[in-house]
This record gives sequence, C-alpha cells and structure tokens, in this order.
Amino acid sequence: MVSKAADSVPSDPKELLSPPRAIQGPEELLLLVKIYESQGRHDEIVKILDSENLGLSSRVIQNDWSFVGVKLSSLEKAEMWMQGLSYAKELLAIPTNEAEKKALQERDDWAVWKLLVISTRNINTQETTIETLKFIGDFLDVVPKSRNARLARLDLIHSGVLAGTSKTEDLVSTCQEYFDNNKNKLYCFGDLQLYLAALGKEAVTKFVEYASKGQEGNVKNDPFKGVTTINALKLEYCYELSTNGTNVTKIQVEDFISRCLQVYREVDRPERSSAPSTIESQPSDDLCLLAAMSLIRFSGIWISGNQDQIPDTILIRAAAILERLLIDSPHNYQALLLLVRIYLRLGAGSLALKVFSKLSVKQMQFETVAHNLFTRLATIHPHSAPPIEGAEYKDFNPQSAFVQALNFYRTAEVTTVRHRSNGLDLGSYVNIEGTIELQRRLKYSVCRRMWALDVRRMQRLAGGDPMGRYDEVAMDPSPVTDQRLFDAFMNCEPTNQPTFEERMRLGPLPREQWVMCTRVTDQLFSTLKNMTVQKPVSVEPNLPSPKDFVGSEASSEMTSSEIESAKINLSLLKVATFLNGSKSVAAEEVDSCLTQVEEWLCSKSKDLDMNGPKISQLVSETAVPLRRHEASAPTWRSFHDLYLIMESLKALSLITSIASKKTTKAAKLPKDRIQRLADSTRQVYESLRANARALKSAISEPGVLGSLVDLVVGGSDDGEDGTQLRAELDKTFDTAAVEMFCGELMESWEEGLDGLLRVSL
Repeated sequence: MVSKAADSVPSDPKELLSPPRAIQGPEELLLLVKIYESQGRHDEIVKILDSENLGLSSRVIQNDWSFVGVKLSSLEKAEMWMQGLSYAKELLAIPTNEAEKKALQERDDWAVWKLLVISTRNINTQETTIETLKFIGDFLDVVPKSRNARLARLDLIHSGVLAGTSKTEDLVSTCQEYFDNNKNKLYCFGDLQLYLAALGKEAVTKFVEYASKGQEGNVKNDPFKGVTTINALKLEYCYELSTNGTNVTKIQVEDFISRCLQVYREVDRPERSSAPSTIESQPSDDLCLLAAMSLIRFSGIWISGNQDQIPDTILIRAAAILERLLIDSPHNYQALLLLVRIYLRLGAGSLALKVFSKLSVKQMQFETVAHNLFTRLATIHPHSAPPIEGAEYKDFNPQSAFVQALNFYRTAEVTTVRHRSNGLDLGSYVNIEGTIELQRRLKYSVCRRMWALDVRRMQRLAGGDPMGRYDEVAMDPSPVTDQRLFDAFMNCEPTNQPTFEERMRLGPLPREQWVMCTRVTDQLFSTLKNMTVQKPVSVEPNLPSPKDFVGSEASSEMTSSEIESAKINLSLLKVATFLNGSKSVAAEEVDSCLTQVEEWLCSKSKDLDMNGPKISQLVSETAVPLRRHEASAPTWRSFHDLYLIMESLKALSLITSIASKKTTKAAKLPKDRIQRLADSTRQVYESLRANARALKSAISEPGVLGSLVDLVVGGSDDGEDGTQLRAELDKTFDTAAVEMFCGELMESWEEGLDGLLRVSL
C-alpha cells in the first residue's frame, strides 16, 4: 500500500500532489524506508532516493540531510561500492564559491567519509585506493582543519597496514601528521588509539617520544590550556605505563604523577572566587584524573604484587586528589563519577551518596547512569545517611533514591503509551517505532528489576515503608534488556585491555543470573511474611534446581558472598515451603537443607570469631589497614559480606520462630534441632555485631586521623613516596582540606557501621 503511495507521487514538481493516495511528506516516506529496511531491500531505497518524484531534491524531501544519511546507510548495506564511492565524492566536492563552502560544512560529516573509506576498501584495487588518498589530500589542501578527512586518511592507511598493502612507516607518519594538526584538541588521544594499536612496540614508543617533544614548554601562557601536554601524557599512560603492565616501576609511576600535578598547577585556570555554579570544567582537569588513575592502576604492582588488585589505601589517596580537583572544578562529571565509585569501594556509602547527588541524575539516566551508585548499594549502605543541608531526601536516603528511579519506569510506561497515540494522530510513524522499542526496553530493563529487588532488600535490612508495590516487577521471570552505559568514565587503557572502569567495579557486573538468585531471596522473605500472618499458600512455589540456580557462569555476575548467600537462601526457602504445608518439598530434602544451614552457621561462627579484642579473620581480610596496621576500617567487601550474612540470619530467625509455634496439624521440625538453630543464629548475629563494634572502636582511636593524613600526603608503609612526588603533593594539597577530607571519611565509616549495628533479627 505504501509502495503504491510512492508510485502515485508525480515526477513533475509543478504538478499538484494526489491527495488521496500519494505520499504527502517525509514521515510517510520514512515509513516506506523502514519497511524496505526490514525486508533487506536496501537497493530499492537507493533507487527511490535517486528518483525524480521522491529523490533528495524532490518536493517531498527538499534535500533534508536526514535522508542523505538514509541514502549513505542504504548504499553501504546494499554493498553498492562504486555508487557509494561516487556519491561520497560528490557530497565532498571541493567548493568553488561561498555557497558551496557553506554547504560543505554540513557535508563534512563522518557518515560521508565512512562510506568513502568503506567503499574504497571493498573495491579493493590499488588504483582506487591511490585515487581516494589523492582526493583526501586535495580536500585537506582546501579544508586543512577537517578532522574527518584526516581520520579517513588514517583509516585507509590503517586498513592497508592490516591487509599488508601499506607500510607501517606510512601509518606512523600519518599518525604524527594527525597529532601535529589536532594536538590542541582533547579528542586527539582518543582518535589515535585505534590506529596506534596496529603498530609494533618500537614504533609506538617512537610515536610517544614524538608527541612528548611536541609539548608546550610553558603551559602557563598556552592559549590551548596545556591540551598538547595532556594528550602527550595520555599517550604515555596508555603505551608506556599500561601496555607494559607488570614491568612498570614505582619510580616511573611517581615521575608520571608528579608531572601531571606539576602541569596542573602551572596551567592558567579561572578564578576560584567565581560562583561554583558558573565554574566550567577545564581541559587541565584531566591531569588530576590521570594522576588519580595512575595511582589506582599501577600501585598494586609494588604493594600487593598484583596489578589487578587495587590497594584500598591507594583509593584513599586517589579520592583526596579528586576532592582537590573538585575545589577548582566542582562540576567535572568524570571526577564526580570516579569519586562515587572510589567512595563505594572504600565503604564510605554516605560520601558516595553525597557526591552522586551532584550528578543530578534524572529521567532516562536512572536507566543508563544510576547503576554507578545503585549496584550492590543495598548490601553496602541500605540505611539513610545523615541529612545534607539543602539536599533532597533522595540525596542521602538510598530507599528514596531507588523509589524515585522506579517511579521513572512506572511513569515512562504511561508516557510512552501517550506518545504512541500522539504519533499515530500526527503521522509520525518512525517515532512511534522508537517509542515502542523504548517502552519494551524499559519494561524489561535489568536495572528496573535490580532496583525493585534491592529496594525491598533495603527495607528488610534498614526498615522503612513497605515495598509491596514492587512485587510484580521483582518477581517478573522474563528475560531482561541492558542499556547501562560506562563511557562517561575516562579511559586511557589500550584497546585490547579491560577499561579503567571495569577494573574499578564492585564485583562482577550483575545480569540475569544475579536477578534470578536475588529473586529467590525475595521469594523467601515473601513466603515467611505470609506465614507470619498465616496467609494460606495459593499456588505451589516454582523452586529452581541447585544446578540451574548457581551454575558455572555465576561467578561472572556474582560475588563469592552472593553465590554462598543464594545457595543458603534457597535451602531456607525449601524449609519455609515445607513448613507452609507444600507437597513439593519432601521431608528428606528438608533434612538435607537443614544440615547445609547448620554447616553454614558453623562456618560463619568460625569466620566471625574474634581474635581477642581484634577483628575476626573474615573482616580483617576485607578491611583497609590504618595506622601501621594496628587499626582497620571497613571496605565495600566488609559491608557486603556482613549484610548478606545478616540477611540470611534474619530469614533463619523467622523460620525458627515460626517452626517453634507450629500447631500439631502443620508440618513440623524437631524442637531440639530448631532450638539449636535459633541459638546458633543468635550467636553468629552477636559475633557479627561485635566485629562491627570493634571496627568502629578502631576508627575512633587516637592517632588514626593523623595516620590517614600521613597516608594521603606521604604514602603507606608498603610504599612510601619518593621525594619528587612528596614535594608535588605538598604543593598540591592544602593541609586543612586534607584533614577535613580524612575526618569526613572516618565519619562515613562510623556512620556505615552504625547502620549495620541497627539491623535486628
């Protein structure tokens, strides 16, 4: 029907359109394009866009640039390489007058250059490649500042090197030329990464040396605010430090950090007296980020002997550097985001909440950005932090933040339905397709499922309003979609290595396996709640088999504590189901489950056993050492482990309470066994609390604040700074500000431990 409507459009622009059946406007033509795309008829789309009645210069399209994009895409998908090359050259024709120069500004688009490069690559003849390179060279003679043209040249030569038809020296010289022309732009480093990856170690080293020589001697008066130096330092980080990994020495890293901090101080910046709301991020902010990232990325090599194991003491120092940056640049998004992650890893949940509030997350960002704070927050800081003056409740209360996020998903369902109806009324068919897809992705979002499960977990641990309104979302077994984004983090790692953000995660990234296991825990507490109010079983529960439940791939999504917790909670769910009169669990299986629970309690009792006045083995393995290892503070792993144990203890306490009150008609368990379980549960609970009190006491001991300040400025016993770095840090930090930072960190730890101590069975 739409095809007939296209045929009905007259080819003569002077002729009136046929109102009843002809395509009337671009929206209707886009609908036809979408239909053809879904059928793989890309060549027919090109044919339509070349026609007189519906072509790009027709009355319907009127040279709308979005349709140029459709044609570019269709030529590529249809593999019409000769036509694609010709069309790209036509769009990028060298201008001969002012009107053409103005038109070229729009056409100098990477989508056009991409088709030029891909077409040349697929035609794959030496003659075509030489002609295209000459075309690019001629274009650059007229438009020397074209970033896309230079990238196209790089792309072609890079392809030639990979195919063995171009020399490595050509790629090196082209990279150098690109650096010379774009070294004052922050995107320069990111643009070069892909192409430098094709070079050997010796060639890359020479290029990094070349870039280093191009740095400004005096950045203070540099009109580009030290961007050339920043690009050179990023190249050094990536190809001299990160690529060499375990062979990097402490002296190399300290020298690198010192230079970053030195240049940061020397670069001219706006006056601090400006109102914080008007201070914009500066290019030199990247220098503090590089310094903090270098500390985090490489210190493990000489402190723990493992570059992938980040020492918690180093995170404290990195946080101090970023806090120093935020004094000058309070709205730097990358610094705020990394600082949230660092504070979470340090177990300073209240500080993470405080910093995250400055990101002003709203609407769709609850789907794409909020996970940077929300992931595993329920087992790190489920309770409200102290109120922040002038802040909203969600800025310091995690439950409120999660509820606001879940409200976004609920509101989005209504909004997308309304937009769909409006789109139909207005004939905006392509937008309707996007709305339907957005509605689907939000409905089945892994974040939505995680936030629903974790806000209920928070309520169980910390109290608060009942979260029954999220029952349906929490129990939804359907497959999930994932739209989480991580590209807001600065990353200077080589393209073949994990990103910096991946190295900074709080455990593996949760996906469907995590959701399924957490859903079982949620089902356990829902069952126990119904049993407490004597609500009858409406349907037999669908219990997963242990093999499907925590499979071999579980460790790619779950921490070891989550896997252990999931297994024990499944056993508890089977016991609760049996006590509730279900026939799906046999008495023999219940006996086996109780044995597993008893073994788990015995294991936790040993793990949490206090060594005199000191903390237990389980806590000491996850705590950060302070004051020459005589005191410790909790990290995210400490809280994560203890809250998961606490959650299972709460369920076990409810089961023993229900079992001891069961009537003679109901399924029963031996009284003496129930009593032993109740006693063991209480004993482990008290041991856990004793550990929390010991940690809190250690933090408040005399001398801890001074030790933290010394750590920030001078390094730890495991790796004290050299004189060069110490001197740079002394010049960078303000002593009073460092003391305030350390004091706030200690308060956050104490506040987190207070929250843990408030959890009751």
